[in-house]
Amino acid sequence: MLQKPIKFFIIAGESSGDMIGAKLIKEIKTFFNKDDPLYFIGIGGENMKDQGLNSIFNMNDINLMGFFEIIPHIPKLLLRINQTVKQIIKEKPDYLITIDSPDFCFRVMKLLQKKVNKNPKLKENFTNLKKSHIIAPSVWAYREKRAQKIAKFYNLLLAILPFEPPYFEKYGLKTVFIGNPAVEKIPNYSKKSELKLKFRSKYQLKKNDFVILVTPGSRISEVKKIFPEFIKSLNLLYQENCNIMAAILVTNKTKELVTKMSNRINCPHDIITGEDKESALFSADFAIAKSGTNNLELSLYKIPMIIGYKVNYLSYLIARSFIKVKFVNLINLVLNRRVIVELIQDQCNGEKLFEELRHLMIDKNEVEKQIRDCELALEILGTNRAQSASKKAAMQILGS
Repeated sequence: MLQKPIKFFIIAGESSGDMIGAKLIKEIKTFFNKDDPLYFIGIGGENMKDQGLNSIFNMNDINLMGFFEIIPHIPKLLLRINQTVKQIIKEKPDYLITIDSPDFCFRVMKLLQKKVNKNPKLKENFTNLKKSHIIAPSVWAYREKRAQKIAKFYNLLLAILPFEPPYFEKYGLKTVFIGNPAVEKIPNYSKKSELKLKFRSKYQLKKNDFVILVTPGSRISEVKKIFPEFIKSLNLLYQENCNIMAAILVTNKTKELVTKMSNRINCPHDIITGEDKESALFSADFAIAKSGTNNLELSLYKIPMIIGYKVNYLSYLIARSFIKVKFVNLINLVLNRRVIVELIQDQCNGEKLFEELRHLMIDKNEVEKQIRDCELALEILGTNRAQSASKKAAMQILGS
């Protein structure tokens, strides 16, 4: 008699969630025998697909951010929410796992609960469904009432910041700090010299040439808003210091747009993907980075950076009216002080980015301090732990 497959329905809505989901699937498999019938279905990107996920539609359909930026896509988002709920009901999974993307995931959970509550047969089928969410919503920054709402949807919440659990536990939701999966893979520094030499030789860089790493964003909307300002700062820097080369990290989704926009960069530059990424990270002297998970990765490679971010101006005004924290990036948030310069909205302009980057490039003490402080924050977030965040997440989910 064939054994019934163990079904995992997993939802990720953006690149960072796709990476977390892939690591989670890999860890889940280690808790089962090789011949156990495991089935992974849901929404994810290439990393999760490589681990065996059957994605019901393209993750990019829900990879959106900002209040007003989302408006034109609302009809498609509503369609995808309904499609996802129908698929969950059809599959009757043993585990339902959502990763970040709260605006999409929580709407899916709300609609699912509504449908289940209305249908006695569905209620019976879904009584024992184990429902987990990875990356707690930032209720400490804004929309605090959301903590109470999501406590109704989930059995388990996995937090990546140490101070988050109490915000949710007071509403009866089991919340566990696991650390951040983004920091569990430490770069192999034994390869640094070789890869750095290879990179600098490839681009014929001289001894006193600087490599400036640039991360313009993983969403099209981000690139359109942020990258032009990054380009202006690079051009201003090149006017003053001709010994620079820009290495621009892109995703498959943004590669075409970034390549087209890069024609406006005056200094030597190249688009970095895939196999060249590690070489570029080990070779980078400084970085101009979009605020996000990529800041943690740059910190792991000990790259001193400045951070820039901007959105639709009306979206920014709305967010500013209720956001309660001073910082946007995790390093600064964890240590509750400015470790890395953040230039947000109007401050995220070519001239200001150039000034801050130039200051960082000539201030060795500031560089050393930033790297030390980043190492401290990374340790709090989970580096050098015997048990990785992904392993801990899998243990908690399977044991919930």
